[in-house]
Amino acid sequence: MKNNIFYTACLALLICACETASTDKKGLTSDTVLSMDTVLIDPGSQLVFPYIIPERSFFTEDTRYLFNFNDFDHTLEKIDLDKLELTEKYPFEKEGPHGTGNYVDYLVPLDSDRLLIQTSSQAGIFDWAGSKLGEFDPLLAGASMMSFDRKIFVPVKSSGDRIYGLVNDNATNTSEVGYFSPTMDEVLAVPLAEEFRHADFTLAQTEGNSRRRSAPGFTIQTYYKGNNVVVGSTVSSSLFVFDPETNQLSKREYNLRLTKNEKKGVYTLETEDEALFQKAFVSLHEEVTFGPLLWDAGSERYFRFYYELTFPKEHASGTFPKANATYMYLMVMDRELNLLAEMPIPQLDYTPYFSFVRDSTIWIATNLEDELGFVRLSIMGL
Repeated sequence: MKNNIFYTACLALLICACETASTDKKGLTSDTVLSMDTVLIDPGSQLVFPYIIPERSFFTEDTRYLFNFNDFDHTLEKIDLDKLELTEKYPFEKEGPHGTGNYVDYLVPLDSDRLLIQTSSQAGIFDWAGSKLGEFDPLLAGASMMSFDRKIFVPVKSSGDRIYGLVNDNATNTSEVGYFSPTMDEVLAVPLAEEFRHADFTLAQTEGNSRRRSAPGFTIQTYYKGNNVVVGSTVSSSLFVFDPETNQLSKREYNLRLTKNEKKGVYTLETEDEALFQKAFVSLHEEVTFGPLLWDAGSERYFRFYYELTFPKEHASGTFPKANATYMYLMVMDRELNLLAEMPIPQLDYTPYFSFVRDSTIWIATNLEDELGFVRLSIMGL
């Protein structure tokens, strides 16, 4: 087994504590220390898939075990995060009556016995032995699953007997939050795109038969109260809590000190001009962007990364502009979603694509020479 600890670096950070509805600062101090180390997952005699794709990875409620889909052997891997090792693989078939399809795009646990697995052309409910228990059609409108004008349901999270996700409309380059359950005849919407001004941030460039798109995304997290879910957006610090029993939304707003609370500009664009598209894309992403909400069961707090980017003056043709600097920040909230603190994270010079929290330690997936690892940020003094 390889040495799991690569390095450790500690430094003191001055936390910008924020006023909340309560004056209790939950033990926040001005000498809070952030420690950082990197660990590798021991694969044993097998191979561990070196990449984690958020749309098809999940972990148990206590964050003891991480599950990640392996493209190489078409299995679902079980990783013990206490022991930092691969413990089990669950094989699935690609074809046949119990086939998932060739490439798994989305994977969501429904309960302890069932998984929802979706590809670009089909979706099914499976047990852990790889047997298909049922299937449904995620295509809501459009000529086919591969059509540019399709409207499709993309699963993100289950809560109670409902599956929450995104209703992506490729024809209009827009999305909305939606949900359904096995007893429902249709996907219902939770109208939040207008609340977050998503129409102000959609970009598209058409060149021949190809089209590049950029649209704001939603983040969905189960809430500790019953079957409620909390929904955020990449364009705003605000959050909405959705109560499925009453179909009511309650809003949480924040007054940040380190950045703006939301994107302010208007960047809607439909063009054939690549230079105009790249200019709008840069302006949009130089404004603050917000990541998903991360729940820490151990400390009963929520964490949320947010960041600003800068770009070089010149951009390669045919690609999205690439940032040359990233400025990372972190929000810390209590279980009621009251803002406790915000802090800069100068150690991170990139945006985490998959992260979660265990006992006030943020785990960020990373590929280290084609092996799966995690950068861990431990926040002491909260």
